[in-house]
Amino acid sequence: MSGTERAGAIKYGQSNLDISDEIDVQTDRARYEADRAKDIALAATHGIDEVMHANRLDALLFPGSNGSALAARPGYPSIIVPFAMVPNAAPFSSAFDAKPGPFGVSFTGMACSEPRLIELGYAFEQATKRRVPPPLP
Repeated sequence: MSGTERAGAIKYGQSNLDISDEIDVQTDRARYEADRAKDIALAATHGIDEVMHANRLDALLFPGSNGSALAARPGYPSIIVPFAMVPNAAPFSSAFDAKPGPFGVSFTGMACSEPRLIELGYAFEQATKRRVPPPLP
């Protein structure tokens, strides 16, 4: 066992947890608040909000989950809906039968736009007919 491993500890990400335990949140509070204000200014006020208002949009559409990091910074909602099944790009040995994987699109909106995003996601599913329900047992 190395110095960072402990009996019964989380196997993955334990070092991140250990580091976070050592952070003095009161000392770093001013930096956190400045970073948070910057996130909101860049991702919300002068980002998503500005683009959506200027173009009179209900939502932004991204392939896969590519827009999730942008939306997450100000805490904005996103919804991902099925779009296609894509073949695996990574080469696998012939002994492994790689199946196609799901690929979706994400709709991202401004604060409190969850009802509209659900409407758009449902309408997209109905229009594309790409959603395949999983088999029941």
